Amino acid sequence: MLSGLWHMDSNSCRDEPVGLMIMHSEMGPAPKIAVIDDHHLFLAGFALLMQQRDNPLDVTPFADPAELLTAVETGEKFDLIICDLVMPRMNGLAFAQALRDQSSIPIMILSGINTHPPLSEMKQLGVDGFVHKSADDDVVMDAIEKILAGDTCFPGTGEDGAEDRAQRYGDVSAQVTMDSVPVLTRRQIEVLELISNGASNAQISESLNISENTVKSHLRQIFDLLQVNKRTACVRAAQSFGLI
Repeated sequence: MLSGLWHMDSNSCRDEPVGLMIMHSEMGPAPKIAVIDDHHLFLAGFALLMQQRDNPLDVTPFADPAELLTAVETGEKFDLIICDLVMPRMNGLAFAQALRDQSSIPIMILSGINTHPPLSEMKQLGVDGFVHKSADDDVVMDAIEKILAGDTCFPGTGEDGAEDRAQRYGDVSAQVTMDSVPVLTRRQIEVLELISNGASNAQISESLNISENTVKSHLRQIFDLLQVNKRTACVRAAQSFGLI
């Protein structure tokens, strides 16, 4: 199901003794896994993959990262969260940062991006693993088992984790790269969404019940994070990163 573009080498995960691998059929109930992806077909297919194993996993799908954050905040327990990197309302890095503010649940990020993944940012945010969506099923499942066992796993990302491939988004002030996906606050995302709908500073101020000076402060921070100098470029960059 996930096979294709990249050659994945599961040996790039840190070695782990076989005895430490999760064998939940002998150790109790199946691990509870939350999967976040805004593509419903992928969500359904990925959940089915994990539920059809000899030792099936208990999978709960989420289409919206905010819903999962709320579930965790209200006490729902998960052994692992698997999250897409590029999503329209909150990208995987922003989700990881928000989750780390309230929980130490292990996180594995998936993505189909055709640039080098932002590994440094992932690791700084406490992400435990990354697998490209083109990986073979056994590579994905091996990564899940290793992370459930308390390890980290970033298969197929290269020995040096090179992350220097650049892309340009709109009329930005400098090159923006997928290895520097910005992490924005929820309020900044709200401002971005209003900008994308053509709202003026006054309209943003009224909608969010904040002063226009606060709106301008948020805009300066967003422009700096996205490396842009115009609203139109800001929206294009945000869309390219999956922030909105």
